[in-house]
Amino acid sequence: MNTFPVLIRREFWEHRSLWIAPLVWVGIIICMVLWGVFASTQHGHAQEILDAKSVAEISQLSEHDRAEMRRAMEFPEDRKQTAFAFSYLAISGLISAFVTIVVFFYLIDSLYSERRDRSILFWKSLPISDTEVVLSKFAVAMVVVPIGVLLLAAVTQLFLFLVLWVRFHGTVIGEIMPDWSFIAWFRSQLIALGVMFGGVLWYAPIAAYLLLVSSWARRNVFLWAILPPISLVALEGFFAHSTVVLQFFGRRFSGYIAEMHLDSRDFSQQAGPDQMPRLDEVVGAFHFSGVFTSPETWLGILAAAAMLFVTIRIRRYRDES
Repeated sequence: MNTFPVLIRREFWEHRSLWIAPLVWVGIIICMVLWGVFASTQHGHAQEILDAKSVAEISQLSEHDRAEMRRAMEFPEDRKQTAFAFSYLAISGLISAFVTIVVFFYLIDSLYSERRDRSILFWKSLPISDTEVVLSKFAVAMVVVPIGVLLLAAVTQLFLFLVLWVRFHGTVIGEIMPDWSFIAWFRSQLIALGVMFGGVLWYAPIAAYLLLVSSWARRNVFLWAILPPISLVALEGFFAHSTVVLQFFGRRFSGYIAEMHLDSRDFSQQAGPDQMPRLDEVVGAFHFSGVFTSPETWLGILAAAAMLFVTIRIRRYRDES
């Protein structure tokens, strides 16, 4: 019997926040968008703009504002698609940032909780190795959950686009919005996928470190996870008056973005007076190969492998019995 899928499912049974919390967060995002799209546009000037069939019918706008709105309506479709691609990525970013917090608490609790409630004794009685258990938890945090985030973000994006289309179709605002483009949506998913894979590789040692702390600490796992890095930074600053450790941690948390050589100036090199890049320019600005060819990436993976090995050894001999 292949036990690894069972161990993966076990994590979602025992740590329901891995799937409940993201769904609740997405529900909050959708409710906020629905309120902004429907409730806040039912009265006042917003309703007049939605009821107008042309820009000339909007009495509250000045001539300058009418000219700006006409200009937005005449904006090239390929540049409108860029704005929507950025909105897709923004939704993915909101969900990813929230789930990162959830995964942090999952990692520091995953191995500690089974010792705290003594369920480790049950799992050790089964023909399941410590290697399989530890790697299943690592795979949940670094593979299964990120893929789930991408799928959830994609569905959320499609739903919100449908909401916006239903609300603004046939209005002046609808003429400013771009038409549905599967290519633009798909390309935004490819960008999100590349960023996700780069982040998974780059953050692998951090996830392995949190699992190591979870397997080692007897109590106060959260403090043991955050105090050593903070203490190292403080001690270096106090005694050496330098920030090498701080820069190292900062690099490990955000360096993979720099490895993509992402520069916002690349977006507008050919944008001209419109100051809005084409979607091709946005896609071309992301150099994902920089993450996969960086020595720091693979040194981090080696460090993660070493910490996972230590985590497996600790679990093998510590059951709190």
